[in-house]
Amino acid sequence: MNMQKLLATTLLCFTGLSAHAASVEAIQNATVQPGGVRTGGSGINFFNVEGADYGSFASYGVARFDIASLKAQFDTQYGVNGWVIDSISLSLTQSNAAFTADGAVDVYFTGNDAVSIVSPSPLQYPFAGDFADAQQVLSYEFVQVSSGMVETYTLFDRAAGNNAGAQALAADILADSRVTLALVDGDGGVAATYAGYNNNTYAGPTLNIEVSAVPEADSWAMLIAGLGLLSFAVRRKAA
Repeated sequence: MNMQKLLATTLLCFTGLSAHAASVEAIQNATVQPGGVRTGGSGINFFNVEGADYGSFASYGVARFDIASLKAQFDTQYGVNGWVIDSISLSLTQSNAAFTADGAVDVYFTGNDAVSIVSPSPLQYPFAGDFADAQQVLSYEFVQVSSGMVETYTLFDRAAGNNAGAQALAADILADSRVTLALVDGDGGVAATYAGYNNNTYAGPTLNIEVSAVPEADSWAMLIAGLGLLSFAVRRKAA
C-alpha cells in the first residue's frame, strides 16, 4: 500500500470515531450568602457570585447536574466503557441587575454531591471550608454585556493541558452520575449575575460534554504507521 492509500485509509478509520456532544441544565443551583443559602424564588431563579465588598449580600454559587441520561446516550452509541471525554464546558446566561459588576470568578469542582444546596443547608459564605475536597478548575473575568448573553467556559480539553481540578472533574464524570460545581468570587468587587435553573426567561447553568469512541488498537496502529510514513516523506523531501 502506498503512502497516499495508507493515509486515506487512516483518515477513513478515524472519521468513523465521530464525536457526540450533549448538554444538560442544572437540576439545582444555590446562591450561598453569609446567612446561608438564599431562599425564595430569587434563590433558584438567579445564580449570583458577589465579592466580600457586598457585605451580607456577598455570595458564591453552586450548581448541581444530573448526567445519568447523558451517560446513557454515550453508552448507547459507543458501548459501556467505549467512550472517552474530549471536552467539558460550562455555559452561563447573564441575567443582570443594577448591582452587577465586572470582576474575577473562580470555578471549582467538588466530588461532594451529597451536601444539600437548598435550605436547610450547612453551606455559608465565604466558600473556604464548605467543600474540603474542592479543586480549582479555572478563573475567568466576568464582563457585563446584557441579559441573555451566554458565556461558555472550557473546563476540560483532552487535547490540551489540564490542571488537577479539570482532571478530577473528568474522572468524576466517568465514575459518577452527578456533578457539582462552585463559582466563587475572585475579587471583592465582582457581582456576576446569572439565570438559575428555574428562570422563566433564560437557561440556567448548563454543562456541555463531548465524547468520542475509544479508538481500537488496530486504528491506533494505522494512524501511527500513516504519520510515520508522512514524517519520513517530509524528511526525505527536505534532504
